[in-house]
Amino acid sequence: MSTGGVEGLEELQSLRRALAEAQATVRTLEAENEAMEQQCQAMERQQQAMESERAAMEQRLQELEHQLKLLKRCLFGSRSEKVSAEELQARIAEHAREAAQAVADSKRPDQPPAEAEEEKPEPRPKGGGKKTQKQARPHGRNPLPDHLPRIRVEHPIDPARSTCPHCPDHPPLVPIGEDIREKLHKLPVQYVVHQHVYPKCVCPRCHDGVVMPEGPDHGLKADITVVADVVVQKYAEHKPLYRQQQAFERVGIPLRRQTLCDWTGWCSDEVAPVVRAVREYLLRQDCVQSDETPVRMQLPDGQMHTARLWAYGLPWAEVVFDFRTNKSHHGPEEWLQGAQARYLQADGGSSYGPVLRHLNLLHIACMAHLRRKIFEAREDAPVACDQLLALIQQLYRIERRAKEEKRDRDGLLQLRQQEARPVMENLGELVRLFAEMRPPKTPFGRAMGYATSQWEAMMRYLEVPEAELDNNSIEHALRSVVMGRRNWLHVGQEVGGERAANLFTLMGSCRRLGVEPYQYLCDIVPRLGRHPQKDIWELTPRGWRDARPKAAGSGVPTA
Repeated sequence: MSTGGVEGLEELQSLRRALAEAQATVRTLEAENEAMEQQCQAMERQQQAMESERAAMEQRLQELEHQLKLLKRCLFGSRSEKVSAEELQARIAEHAREAAQAVADSKRPDQPPAEAEEEKPEPRPKGGGKKTQKQARPHGRNPLPDHLPRIRVEHPIDPARSTCPHCPDHPPLVPIGEDIREKLHKLPVQYVVHQHVYPKCVCPRCHDGVVMPEGPDHGLKADITVVADVVVQKYAEHKPLYRQQQAFERVGIPLRRQTLCDWTGWCSDEVAPVVRAVREYLLRQDCVQSDETPVRMQLPDGQMHTARLWAYGLPWAEVVFDFRTNKSHHGPEEWLQGAQARYLQADGGSSYGPVLRHLNLLHIACMAHLRRKIFEAREDAPVACDQLLALIQQLYRIERRAKEEKRDRDGLLQLRQQEARPVMENLGELVRLFAEMRPPKTPFGRAMGYATSQWEAMMRYLEVPEAELDNNSIEHALRSVVMGRRNWLHVGQEVGGERAANLFTLMGSCRRLGVEPYQYLCDIVPRLGRHPQKDIWELTPRGWRDARPKAAGSGVPTA
């Protein structure tokens, strides 16, 4: 092979080696580029994950700040959710002005002014545009009740001032009248011991068969007047037994706390038929309200367990408490079994869902719960919340007017259909619109989600005159339990909870029906042993009040 051919072959091989090296370099660069792209994608995914985590943390921070504000309001602020109509109108007008200004700044000169699109305020009532002032309270002291006994206390004039100082011969003064000033006076607490004497009689001949008059068989060393006072102080005035024990010791009567527990337990067992009669009366009504509150129960080993006191009642009338060891739906389902009621008014708690399905009851929601959630979300969406609260306030004004006018069943239905239904339909449209616009995890979004889920049940109150706009009546009945558990702290096992439910039933029903509970217990408990069971309704708070209206309303305790 010639020299030129060898050189050409070597050059070709060198070119091949250079090409292979270049291809290897390209493959290496492509691998490095692919690795860098994968690294960039991983960094992008990591950045997206960090951004989503940051958004979640920001949302969680907003939720915690919202909860912190609610807790501060519960601890240090006002619990009232009332907002005056003037304040709402002022806030809505301010929002409208801000929106109109923003629209005016963004519109072209050839478009109509923003003032033409503003919502007109509600027309003021007839009689002038002046703001109605709150009616002033009457001045002066209220007179003392007429049923209290009067004891005349004479205050004679000093003999040194009984003659006229202006005449020379100082003739004696003569009375021309009296100045009577009444002052409420309390007699000191006084306990007496009644010695009940039961004579024994026997035949003088056969000495067989001792005859004695029938006496009380409860075996208590206390009269019903003392037992009723202990019961009323604990379950109506929230005074625990250990404080009552100290009060007895101050007047020189040593009593063990277990003795007071036995007294209250005996009274609860005695009035159990009356509580059953009130329950049967509630189950015959068309609409029943319900709510529950937790109470602590002491187990046999000394540990504490969270139980529940369920309340069932009529608006501002009878209420019956039922003690259960948990919040399961089996409690209200068992209590309402066999009821003639068609409607159950309650909040949106999860325990009521199975009850409504199994017993074929229709749910009526509570506007107060819906309003509370909207009120708590005012900082998240102030404009929308103010609009919703203004509409809810109109509904409450309609209900208040119906009560002031004392409308009957048909009149209430007519008022609700004519005035409340348009407001409810407008409110429902706004709720659905805001629920679609706001994220569901914000405070306002959660409020709209709750309102949307409860809206069908909320509309039913328009068709049921026995129902009210909210469930505040039964929540008000639970206040006695909430106030009491701050003092007596817990109930003693399941039996103690059931006995407490019986006494809470009578004390709550007496308070809501205007019956003096001490006088009521002193009258009915001694009669329960001999009263016919078929006439047990006469011993319920309503039956007792209707049978003797003057005695029930006078407030005079039994001697």
